[in-house]
Amino acid sequence: MKRLFLFAALAVAAFCANAQENTKPSVKLYGFIRNYMDFDTRENQSSNSDQFNMIPKDENRNAYGDDLNQRPDIHLLSITTRLGLNITGPEFLGAKTSAKIESDFAGFGSNNTVLRIRQAWAKMEWEKQSLLVGQAWHPMMGDMMPDVFSLATGSPFTPFSRTPQARYDYKAGKVTLTATALYQLQYLSYGPNANDLEASTTSFEYARKAIIPELYFQAMYKNGGFMAGAGVDILTLKPRTEFVDNNGVKVKSDELLHSFSPTLFASYKNGNWGVKSRVTYAQNASHLNMLSGFGVTKIKYNGEVEYGNLSSITGWIDVTYKQQLEKGTLTWCLFGGYGKNLVCDKDFVSSKMMYVRGFKNLDSYWRVAPSVLYTHNAMQVGVEYEPTTASYGTMKADGSVDKERSVTNHRVCLMMKYNF
Repeated sequence: MKRLFLFAALAVAAFCANAQENTKPSVKLYGFIRNYMDFDTRENQSSNSDQFNMIPKDENRNAYGDDLNQRPDIHLLSITTRLGLNITGPEFLGAKTSAKIESDFAGFGSNNTVLRIRQAWAKMEWEKQSLLVGQAWHPMMGDMMPDVFSLATGSPFTPFSRTPQARYDYKAGKVTLTATALYQLQYLSYGPNANDLEASTTSFEYARKAIIPELYFQAMYKNGGFMAGAGVDILTLKPRTEFVDNNGVKVKSDELLHSFSPTLFASYKNGNWGVKSRVTYAQNASHLNMLSGFGVTKIKYNGEVEYGNLSSITGWIDVTYKQQLEKGTLTWCLFGGYGKNLVCDKDFVSSKMMYVRGFKNLDSYWRVAPSVLYTHNAMQVGVEYEPTTASYGTMKADGSVDKERSVTNHRVCLMMKYNF
């Protein structure tokens, strides 16, 4: 009898151990060590220690006529070195489960070497449906990115954001329908500083206080090497939660701002050739790292205000060719982007009551950037030439610009990257 109990106990222990083994998640480490060296011929609007480059700054002439922004700069940094974990787990409610944690060293801090979360999400995937919850690429750009290797990844000509979200996908044959609710964290909207209409800042409070999450809807078609899609981003902000009325009493503000940003995109790959393109009509899309925003168009009799969106249109295209060598490959890429300020349908009360990413007197901007990337085993080295031209002028009441002048920055970027 004792032997029978011992055998049963061993069987139960073996079964539990096997069950635990079958339910244990599989974890795979990945990442790279990346070094960027970039040289600029003038001052730019940029971030991440100037590695995330957007557009050159306007002229800043002194009494002698010298442009103080026309001065060169050079950097060599490793802060975009990345670490990540891809996790696959046991079944849950009939769905395959997976998760991702990803970080780099380009977070906020006085020395710009702070570990930050890039992505952190969990996903359930059924035969035709999937649900992702956590911080991930914004679906407006994450499903198709340019093939440039510069850190800005085509910004500001394309949306760029990673943000907390709940994303639902439904696959119907070759079509995938997407509905996403998003919340701001790292990439923020511009707006008035506290309740001072003449001071601008960034904050996630504008979106949180509106209660309604940012919404994104998309339909995408895939067939072999061809992909095409359309989407629309809907953003609701509450720029102020309270204001002082004519009687000197602080009261609640109910004014909301609604913004709509549709986008069209397509890509095609055939053998070693590939082409991608996207066009975006953006309203108040500063949270997408685009040169955009909004402003006050009317101050009412009681002190409440009305807002208007600053609109723009951007587009980009890149063409790639992968050349096979005896050892490794060369990837040639040519990127082109253009953006145009489309102003507001109403006049702004004052330029001080405009809240924008970029510059208020910006009219248009464009870039043509060739690059080549050599890959062999775990190592990649590349060089990219990135000239960017921006046209500035005198701003009018609706946000349009006249008396234009252009400035150009010439950036040369060198990269060495070790993947693991």
